[in-house]
Amino acid sequence: MAPMAAEIFDARFGEARGRLIGLCSSFVGRVDADDAVQDVYLLARTRLHQLNDERTLDAWLNRIAVNVCFTYHRRRKRLAANVPEGAVDRARSRDLDLRDLIEALPPRDRTVLVLHYGHGYALHEVGQLLGLSHTNVRSIIARTRQRLFRAWKEAER
Repeated sequence: MAPMAAEIFDARFGEARGRLIGLCSSFVGRVDADDAVQDVYLLARTRLHQLNDERTLDAWLNRIAVNVCFTYHRRRKRLAANVPEGAVDRARSRDLDLRDLIEALPPRDRTVLVLHYGHGYALHEVGQLLGLSHTNVRSIIARTRQRLFRAWKEAER
């Protein structure tokens, strides 16, 4: 199959942009979502020759977006390692909401949770996007829900 024409890609990407911003904002926050989507565009455009079937463009873009968001999290982690211990805790309000608890989850667990509950992907679709088995996704969801419940109860004290 011949590679997708750049003009067609640009039009299709424009149609997917809003959805990708929503997906990325779930992982990296609204502030960084536009930058992440721009990175998705640049990466996808340079790798357009790797897209085997135009019908899978949306899934391909989702996978790139998830990878870009993981890269953002790795960068944040490296930067956070340079912040003095306790500085973030002191700067944070005691009033935690669910979004704060979700953002505190490990990136993989947060990604699974947000893809399933936030974006409505079925468990097998989440597994396909992230390269995980259906059973693994189900376990991560159950464990993450328990972790969130315990953290919520702890925050209420």
